[in-house]
Order: sequence, then C-alpha cells, then structure tokens
Amino acid sequence: MRELPKSIDADVVIEISRLLDDRAKSAPVPVHKLASMISNSVETDLPTASIEELIVEMAMTRQLPMLFDLPGADTDNVISIALARAT
Repeated sequence: MRELPKSIDADVVIEISRLLDDRAKSAPVPVHKLASMISNSVETDLPTASIEELIVEMAMTRQLPMLFDLPGADTDNVISIALARAT
C-alpha cells in the first residue's frame, strides 16, 4: 500500500481495514454504503469521497470484489478484480 498523505485519518484507515478483514471474501464490498457507515461512526474531517477512495484502494490490495452502490442507482454495479484485470 502506498504511503498515506498527512491529511488521512489513521482511525479511518484502521476502521476500513477492520471492516474489510471481517467480511466474507466472496461478498462484494458495498463501497458507498461502507463509506457512509464509517463517516458516521468515526469522527473525521475526511469527505465521503476520500473515504470511498481509501476503501477502493484497500479492497483492491485484498483482491475483494466491490459493489459501487451509488445512491439512486437502479442496478448493482459489481466489479470483480479478476474480471477487471482480464479486460
């Protein structure tokens, strides 16, 4: 993983890591929902978009599938890392 900038909150990184490690490896990570959950449970000045970026980066290093569950979207946007690399 890359070195984090000073503006990144270590508590957010720890919480993301904990939540990703506790997930089933085959279940997609709901990026937006997880970011909202973290921003509500951890006191941080990071915007939700920055938290989402960290989640994506950390999920990629763990090779976890991700669900980009944008608010108001009618369909699920699941991306498997293995499939994304094959294209």
